[in-house]
Amino acid sequence: MMDSLVQERPQSEGSALVSHSMKAAELRDLISSEADKPENSARTSPAVVDAFREAGFYWLLAPKQLGGSDTATADFARLAEEVASANSSTGWSLAAQGVATMVAANFGSDDHVERMFGQARLPIVSATYAPTGKAVATPGGFRGSGRYSFGSGIAHADWVSSALVLQENGAPVMQADGKPRVVGAILPADKVNILGNWDVAGMQATGSFDYELPEQDIAADWTFNQYWTEPKRASLAATVGTLVAVCAGHSGVALGIARRSLHEAAHAASIKKRLYATASISDTPTFKLDFVRHEALFQAARTRVYEVLTAIDRQAALGVAPGDADIQRLRQVTTWTHHVCRDVAAFAYSSVSSSLRQPSILARNLMDASVAAQHIIVTDMTLFEASTSIIDEWAEPGAGSIGR
Repeated sequence: MMDSLVQERPQSEGSALVSHSMKAAELRDLISSEADKPENSARTSPAVVDAFREAGFYWLLAPKQLGGSDTATADFARLAEEVASANSSTGWSLAAQGVATMVAANFGSDDHVERMFGQARLPIVSATYAPTGKAVATPGGFRGSGRYSFGSGIAHADWVSSALVLQENGAPVMQADGKPRVVGAILPADKVNILGNWDVAGMQATGSFDYELPEQDIAADWTFNQYWTEPKRASLAATVGTLVAVCAGHSGVALGIARRSLHEAAHAASIKKRLYATASISDTPTFKLDFVRHEALFQAARTRVYEVLTAIDRQAALGVAPGDADIQRLRQVTTWTHHVCRDVAAFAYSSVSSSLRQPSILARNLMDASVAAQHIIVTDMTLFEASTSIIDEWAEPGAGSIGR
């Protein structure tokens, strides 16, 4: 059934000769100007969404047979970095929806993928993976409902994925591994109610509204295993796993925020003077030292992110999934990078004299970097959980030699 779709549709809506990150660079003026409009203060501009659709950005990680690009996670991170450096909220929503759409493409049943990807226009999916909904089994499926938070980009989504804990006799159904059974349900956006309560200090324009899934029947083939252990079709993203894709997107966003902050600070410092000073801020020893130290941290974090992702991508190209050591290394670098980028944004904001006045990209980036560093995948617990594998690696014979 899906073969007919491949024949009727071009390989991708974004199958241009230039890379996706280069295309994003061409859209910087549009992204920035649309983000500054008051009507877009809590969501991605419809004009930007249309441009991203045309460029194929939402389907980088989706299989080619569905019209996606099946790209490497390092390339996905580069796209997120480029977009976030133009506007952090836009980059965040794009990264979140790129992963959510990938999950739908890789884990949806054949019939459901036909419903979602078999239309004239490829779908954009929003998702909340926290299992705050409940469902009971029914003949042929489930009956469930729930209220969810952080539906990034949901205002322009075509489909919405929600997680539900399966219940029996009023208690969660437990699996052999001791975890409750969680099913993901991907439903048309008009099947959920957006609650419109997104009033936050940072990442304001992500439109990460709370939403409600009213109680309704859900056919079994509209659901998938929320633990992402059963991909239905082959792709690089299916091989590396959902967590790797999430880390790639979030790391790219953090790097984009820090990159823009360094640029804005350097530019402002080159034209501003402190009171009674004869030289610009950029000529002062304090600024020079602080800038090069933070710039070095940014470059180190960025290099490490792409080094780890590229290694995982190379294995995936050979059909090899990342091992536990690979995952723990990625968790380490993802968390560390967010901390570095938050510190870079804080330095950039405090380094020039008028960054408190609105509109201020430096002030916005400081808040957005702080919010990004609070995400569940970058808590200090990720470092703690990764520590055993990393310490064991350093304790191995020969670890003290660069020639091992």
